Amino acid sequence: MKPGKSLGANLALAGASLLATLVVFALGYEVVANVRYYRWRASFDNNGWLGKLTVRSPNPVLMWEYRPYGEAGGLRTNRHGFRDVDYQTPAKPAGTRRIAFIGDSITLGMGVVPRDTFVSRVGEMAAEAGLPVQTFNFAVDGYNALQIRELLTAKVLAFEPDGVVYVLCLNDFDFTDSSGHKIRYFRRPLSFFLQDMERQRRNLLRIEFHRYHFGKRRGEVFRALVEMRDVLVSRRADWLLVIAPVFPDRAGDPDYFAHYPLRDLHEAILHFAAEHGIAAHDLAEDFRRQPPPPERYFLDLWHLSPEGHRVVADGLWPLLRPSSPEGP
Repeated sequence: MKPGKSLGANLALAGASLLATLVVFALGYEVVANVRYYRWRASFDNNGWLGKLTVRSPNPVLMWEYRPYGEAGGLRTNRHGFRDVDYQTPAKPAGTRRIAFIGDSITLGMGVVPRDTFVSRVGEMAAEAGLPVQTFNFAVDGYNALQIRELLTAKVLAFEPDGVVYVLCLNDFDFTDSSGHKIRYFRRPLSFFLQDMERQRRNLLRIEFHRYHFGKRRGEVFRALVEMRDVLVSRRADWLLVIAPVFPDRAGDPDYFAHYPLRDLHEAILHFAAEHGIAAHDLAEDFRRQPPPPERYFLDLWHLSPEGHRVVADGLWPLLRPSSPEGP
């Protein structure tokens, strides 16, 4: 055999051997990871929420939802499974304008009592102005943009809203990592090996969490926004897309919003909304105008303090206030 052919054969053999080793390693990794996953799943209770508040949804897109009259972690739901007053029926009273708020734990008001949420505050502003407006809180913690789109069509529209407000956080672009591990609990990853390798790659390249998921999922999320727009237009309901900022992960920067690090992502969303006829509002600008320190407005990266909810309500009410008792 000629030396060239011998070398080529050896390289091919080495390549095949390496590939086989990688396949065996990946399969072994999957076996071990699955064992660990089911052990973790058996002990996971979402800080006591599972069963008491959070239950598996019969809707495969939603994955989970809140049970009627559930209670856990200081949150209670009504007969319809939402953190709101206990309306007996979805039917809308005559002469009443309904504004439905959809979103994740920011809108839900994680960490604050119901009366302090911006949903309740907007309702109070309407009542003080003598306007027949009902505000509904349909938020579910951990939902991403695709789940929120499904929530709108599967549940919210039954309450005949005249307007819908989607408060979008940048982690709504995340379909795997966030949600307090609930996505992982309700839907086992297709491949632990590929998922973990991708996370290692992201960590090695030091790609910021929100930028990574925004870049990966923006097409799917933007399509969901257009679908929500079309559904609401067909029902002659108003729609407002509200972009919530990510708060600093540590105290000590009074000018955080003056150099907000994710401003370009907000601008990309606003640009898309403008191009597609979607009314949008950026809450980062509302918080930029507030007196420092920014820590007074949030509990953690994504959740608002009572003062933060006040800022959001003050920013949204002028956009939501009907021009007449019958609405705009």
